[in-house]
Amino acid sequence: MNARLAALACVLTLCGAASAEDPPLGQPAEERDAQAALPRSPDEIWATLAATKIDIDPDKGLFTAVHPAEVKALAGRTLTIAGFTMPLDTDETSRHFLLTRNTPVCAFCPPGEPDEVIEVWSDEPVKLTYDLAAFTGRFELIDNGEQGLFFQLKNAAPAP
Repeated sequence: MNARLAALACVLTLCGAASAEDPPLGQPAEERDAQAALPRSPDEIWATLAATKIDIDPDKGLFTAVHPAEVKALAGRTLTIAGFTMPLDTDETSRHFLLTRNTPVCAFCPPGEPDEVIEVWSDEPVKLTYDLAAFTGRFELIDNGEQGLFFQLKNAAPAP
């Protein structure tokens, strides 16, 4: 088993997936079903981003994304997006975190599929909360198949 697949197997095990040979594209089905009762961002942008086709190569442990025209048209634009913050470290404030469509329920897995997660880079430290929050920044398409990240909000700041 190569290193990427071993890392994927570790994350899948932590998130409750049955095996690395038959991985889900993101969050395990049982966790996603339980999460359906939790708050979800009402922001319409998430429906547009969900049109991105996500696939995984289990042999390489890499996600791939094919963006439709309506998603490609967002690249480079300043957008305000509401979601739930997911810290990437243990600090109370951060300049680098994830914004998700769904309420996070697991510290090891972004809640949902890769088309429901945006990597955020802010100019100033942001206090992260468990509440729905909106951020404004420059939306970009990225290709981080190892981490399953395909959207980024740069120069972000909390929206008023």
